[in-house]
Amino acid sequence: MNWEKYGKGAVIAVNCFAIFFMVYVIAVSAGYTVLLGDDFTHGVRVGAFHVPFFQYFAASLQYMKEIYLDWQGTYFAMFIQALLSPINNFGLPQLKAVMILNVLLFAAALFGVIWTAFDFILKEKKMPQIRLTVFSIVLFSVLDAEIFTEIFFWYSGAVAYSIPFSFALLGIMFFLLQNNDCYSGRKKLVFSICSAFFLFCASGGSLAVTGTGCYIVLLLAFGFYLTSHKISVRNIVVTVVGIIGAVVNVIAPGNFSRHTQNSGGEGFMLVKSVKWAVKNVWAETERLTKETMFGVMLVAMILIGIYLSARLQKILKKYGIISILALLTGYVTALPVAVGYAGPLFPNRCCFILDVVLVVSFLNFAVFIGCCLERWADLRDNRGACAVLFVVLFAVFVSSPEKISESSIVTVAELMHNGTYRNYYEECVSIYDYLENCEEANVVLPMPEYIENFECFYFDEDETAWVNIGIAEYYGKESIKRMNE
Repeated sequence: MNWEKYGKGAVIAVNCFAIFFMVYVIAVSAGYTVLLGDDFTHGVRVGAFHVPFFQYFAASLQYMKEIYLDWQGTYFAMFIQALLSPINNFGLPQLKAVMILNVLLFAAALFGVIWTAFDFILKEKKMPQIRLTVFSIVLFSVLDAEIFTEIFFWYSGAVAYSIPFSFALLGIMFFLLQNNDCYSGRKKLVFSICSAFFLFCASGGSLAVTGTGCYIVLLLAFGFYLTSHKISVRNIVVTVVGIIGAVVNVIAPGNFSRHTQNSGGEGFMLVKSVKWAVKNVWAETERLTKETMFGVMLVAMILIGIYLSARLQKILKKYGIISILALLTGYVTALPVAVGYAGPLFPNRCCFILDVVLVVSFLNFAVFIGCCLERWADLRDNRGACAVLFVVLFAVFVSSPEKISESSIVTVAELMHNGTYRNYYEECVSIYDYLENCEEANVVLPMPEYIENFECFYFDEDETAWVNIGIAEYYGKESIKRMNE
């Protein structure tokens, strides 16, 4: 029997099952997302309901322009906020479709980046067992970091953060493809156009996404220059397109008016913002290592680095330079958040971008550490040393501060399986139906009981609260308020 062949097949099968389980759990759970808060106020401000597509497309562009001038520079995020808005078009079925596609898009984009990146390491060899293992580790590390309710269970969070970030990942994937010599000049041109398009769109998302995407592309362009000693016009053009999008976002008049409101008129506190950003990155890094299974994943990636070391020896120093510079990406992600909120506030939706960046950069650095260990101690051919490393991996797994049964992905799976999400969704739907059909002008309603690990529907006891006004305007009521408990 060919044990090596069956072993590879088993690794592929296990990883495929793990990936399917994680994506399935988040996607199905995201399908129970409910309408809330900004979903109503944005839709009401767009003002076009159930109109022909091109008319609605024009209304979405107009809304993007209004927000750009009045509130923030996120031109792409606000465009799709309007374009995909469920309350303006097909309601809850559309919301379900958008939120499920949001999950699938992120998973596919992340997978694409990892697969194409390994083309430069493995060259002509596919080695799917390695690629799938790395993707499983990265995806688990991201989904285990926290339950990202504002990304996967909130429409407005998805369109402002997750979808633009997925576009940034797609832009990075095509950037890698355009530098792969396996493809013809014509294909590289197509990849360049796609990369520029996705990066420009991504630069129109939250500034945390904008800064992250631009920094990574700059880093990759620098890395390709180090290895080839040639200046690539394509790389420069694509990078400049992403930066132009970032500039368009940053200089928006709305950014300045919003920052003045958030900061109380104190202006841009750059030094304080840098301190807040550094503290947030350190705090999140500490949390990942002390409260999740991230330490186990780091050790696993060191082992993968030892296994791949022979393929990276020729470019090890250059790979090390890029890996070290990549560790700074988290600070690039955190700084715009600190500047924008004029304080240490770091919402769940921003934490998602930061966690993805920290996970990928640290796991990549772990691969580099593994390569260095192999070069220093010749570990790959030393069976005794390899056995010790696997014992270390097992020991780290056993002593991990978090067990698999306590991980975020298992928590979401349990809430999905026991009907918590479904029951809450049905309770909210009954409220929407009541508001749609009741004849009362001034509505007083009990609010659904809050559930954990979900982005819940809410409104205030004060009928003049902004969220109440948005819901009332959408349903054509004079006022809506929460029943006193």
